[in-house]
Formats: sequence, structure tokens, C-alpha cells
Amino acid sequence: MSWVAVALFIGLHLPLALLMKFVPAVGTLHALAALAIGIKWAWSGREVAKVSYVGAYITGSEIIWRAVGASVFWEYGKYALVLLFVVALVRSHRLRFPPLPTLYFLLLIPAALITVVQVSLSEARNMLSFNLSGPLALAVSVVFFRGLKLSRRQFLRLMVGFIAPIVGMVAIILLGFATTEVTFGHESSAAASGGFGANQVSALLGMGCVAAFLCVLDNKLRWELKVLFFGLVLEFAMQSALTFSRAGVYYAATSITIACLLLMKHLRAALQVSVALVLLFLLAYYVVYPRLDEFTGGALSARFENTHLTGRAEIMDADLKIMEEHPIFGIGVGQAMHERARFFKGFAAHTEFTRLLSEHGSLGCVAALLLVVMGIRNVLAAVTNRGRAVAASLVTYSFCFMTGNGMRMVLPAFVFGLAAVTLVPDQRPARRGHVSGPVRLARPNRIVRALDGPPHRA
Repeated sequence: MSWVAVALFIGLHLPLALLMKFVPAVGTLHALAALAIGIKWAWSGREVAKVSYVGAYITGSEIIWRAVGASVFWEYGKYALVLLFVVALVRSHRLRFPPLPTLYFLLLIPAALITVVQVSLSEARNMLSFNLSGPLALAVSVVFFRGLKLSRRQFLRLMVGFIAPIVGMVAIILLGFATTEVTFGHESSAAASGGFGANQVSALLGMGCVAAFLCVLDNKLRWELKVLFFGLVLEFAMQSALTFSRAGVYYAATSITIACLLLMKHLRAALQVSVALVLLFLLAYYVVYPRLDEFTGGALSARFENTHLTGRAEIMDADLKIMEEHPIFGIGVGQAMHERARFFKGFAAHTEFTRLLSEHGSLGCVAALLLVVMGIRNVLAAVTNRGRAVAASLVTYSFCFMTGNGMRMVLPAFVFGLAAVTLVPDQRPARRGHVSGPVRLARPNRIVRALDGPPHRA
């Protein structure tokens, strides 16, 4: 992978994002073009790996399209991902209905019927779209990535496709700092988030940290690219912290720690990971953090010393009380928002797991347990130690996101599905006169085979 090509591709998203900010129509064309290119590759039935790159690109671009006011509907990213992956599955003859993701989504249907019966059709459509598009994207992503094999190079290309638009979002944020007077207080700052929701921007930047750090940990990566990705880790972390929404930094730190712990299986790997972690800590704690705290007049330290959950605990408690009153099928998709006003404020759910309980009842409880089982399955099914570390990191991040931000973005659905991919070593080119055999991989353990059910015949 040429470091010049990667740097150029990522760098081009700086002026592209600024152009979209000044001319929203460009953002609209960008959103439509990304899906059109993906559909073209998906329709061929032979470009499955490239389809995954476009899925990553759409996931990373969703916030830009929302922030610049592109003329696409709010849940465009989720439905674009679903359409793209379904077309690819059909055309590549890989469309299957694995028991876990299929049952997970089917369990959410009864509560949807309650909503359709109890409210007007237009209101029900909005409720169902807002609350079920995320779970639908998650289920489809799991089906798409389950059984898909990506080599080391292909996985790096996917990460680059995800990171590039996030760099564009950083450009929009920096433009805001340059053109707007940003003041820092005790709450998250939309002004420091490119004029958009700080929670969502911070979470996306946090996943950008994780993606870039996973690239840094690739021991076969050129040193020029390692320097580039390491710099992006610091930049994403810095911008995430400045949003004053603490979630992104916490999610990233947790996910990176999980990946590093699992990678420290052998002495050489442990030394490489330790060097990367120590260097990251020293630069972040002794160089970046003091300057950011000084830039914010000490407000950054005060913000991160505050451990209050900004109402999330009360919302979760309200969800549990609603489930007690509607234990079987729940109160109905989207209807918990108004019901919470009896216990707290009429906020939308910030935690997907408790939303499942209040709006789907006991069926939602089973769906939440299936998410956990699928997450464990993704980690156990990995055929390499690096694949296991990547899967665990991605599952951790998606669970963190769903706990603090619900499923407001396509990000947790795509990341959770990506954890189901099979990472395999790069195929070595055969020497002249030598026929290279297939790469031998570890067989899935009994637990994974039991969860997946009987093998499908081609």
C-alpha cells in the first residue's frame, strides 16, 4: 500500500469537506455518488471487498452529510448501508438468514405492530424509521460480514475508507474554530463540534482513534503510514476531547485497551504494543493534554473530572419502570420517549439496551442477550490472534456506543457487523515453479459452530 496514495486520498477530504460546508449541494452529490459507486460494485457480484470499503466510507461520511445539511433524509446512512449490503449479498449468492441476527431483528417486530395500531401512520413511520433502522442495519451488517474474508491489505483499505471522511469532519471543526468564537463551559459544545451534535461528533472521532490505532499496530505497515496514522490518533483524540462530550474519548480508550491486551500474547507483539501505548500516553498526557487544558482555560480538566452522566442514568431508570408496566411486548417502538416524562424528562433513549426493554418488553430483553451472544461469537470465531483482538475491540466500541448514544448513527451497526469479518493473512506470491497452497486457518470452535447452525452448501 503506497503511503503517498493513502496520504493523498485522506488529504483530499480536507478541501472536499470544506466545499461541502460552503455548498451543501456538493454534500448531496457526494452522498448519492458514494452509494451509486457502491451499488455498481455490489451489482457486479465480484467486488465484495470493495463493497465493504464503500460501507466503511458511508459510515464515516454520515456525520458530514448531516452537518453540512445535504439534501438526503436523516437516516440515509443506515438505509444506504442496508441497500448496498443486500444488493451485494444477492448478487454474490451469499444471501443467508443466520439464526442469531435474523431472530434478533424478528423479535423487534411485535412492538412495531403495537405502534402502527396505536398512532397515526405518518407518526408511526417516523418512530419506526428512527428506532428500527439501526437494528436493521446491524442485522444486515452481521449477515454481510459473516463469512467474508479480508486480507491484511484489504482490511487496511477498509480502515482508510472509514478514516478519510473523518479527517474531512476535522476540517469542518477547525473551520468553526477559525470563524466562530468558541467558549468552553461545563457542557458539550456544538460550536467546537463543527456546529453539529457534540455527542455524535465525539463518538465518530473516538472510533477514528480506534481505527487509526489498529492500523498503527499492524507490524507489516510502512513506517511512513505508521507515523501518519499515529498522528491521526492524536488529532482525533484532541478534537474529540474539545467537543467536551466525554463519550468518544472513553469509548476509544476502552476499545484500544481491549485490543492491546489481546495482542500481547507473544513477547515480540507485547513489546511492539507496549512501545505504541507508552508513546501514545506520553505524548497525550504530557504534551497534548496540558496545551488543550490551557487553551480551554482549565475547563477541559473540570469537564473530565465531572463524572455526572448528564441524565442517562435517569433515562435508563425510567426505561426499567416502563418495562415493569409493559413486561411482555413493551410499550411500542418509539413510544417510550413520551412515557418517560412521567418519571424524568421526555428525552429520546440514550441507551439502546434499556430502550429494548421499555419498548419491546421481554422480547427486547432476549434481543439484547442475542446482541451479547453475537458479540462473543464474533470474538471466538476469529482465526488469528490479531483478528480476535480486532473483533473484541470493535464489539467493545459498538457496545459502548449503544450504551451511551443509542443507535442514532449507522456507526455502531457497521462496527458491530465488521467484527464478524474473518481476517486472514496476505497470500504470498508463489515462486517460479512453485505452487502455493491455501492459507491454513484455525477451525471455529464448537461454540461457534453450534451458534451458526449447520453449514450452508454452495
